[in-house]
Amino acid sequence: MEDSKIKEDSPEWWAIYQSVNSLSPVSLEVWKEAGISYSLRELGYGDFFIKQEKIPTEYAFVFSGVLKEYYLTSKGNEYIKSFNFPGEFTGSYFDLLTKQPSTCNIRAITDCKIAVAKFGELASLFETHISWERLGRKVAENLFLKKAKREYELLALDAESRYKLLKENYPNIEESVSQYHIASFLGITPVSLSRIRSKLNRTKDKPTNKN
Repeated sequence: MEDSKIKEDSPEWWAIYQSVNSLSPVSLEVWKEAGISYSLRELGYGDFFIKQEKIPTEYAFVFSGVLKEYYLTSKGNEYIKSFNFPGEFTGSYFDLLTKQPSTCNIRAITDCKIAVAKFGELASLFETHISWERLGRKVAENLFLKKAKREYELLALDAESRYKLLKENYPNIEESVSQYHIASFLGITPVSLSRIRSKLNRTKDKPTNKN
């Protein structure tokens, strides 16, 4: 299915604006004046948004579904670095900035609807208005914090703690993301994840002693 242009003042247009504005305030006047062109794209399960080793030019806003960002090694091993849920933006930001081939893949793990735009349009705005400059800085800050948090979890927390934290942040993740993908994100095998879940369920179901 071909992309379809998102019209100004449509519900999809407002959803994107509200998400941008919550990240870093951009007045409606400045937002409309910029005239960033977004198009609606549908992805089926397994479809790529960005492919590793291809130069990316687009970023996207997720309306529905879930995508995974992951690295694929030369031996075919997959390492998931993050998931992209509805209401979030996705794109290989570092590679978009450097205009280098992507270091990761971004792929749908459910059917998805996303709004796609050219990163060049957004980047050209960073020097035109203080609101856009702040947005660019906020995006970079958030990505740095996300990367630091991810590194801390993998290096300092055990697998059970990482799983608990994931469930705290995304309580309903298991409704849309398979155990295989969750295990890959946690850096463990599906068997190890199953053991952790069984242990936590036993603990949850265990009656407490009352004095």
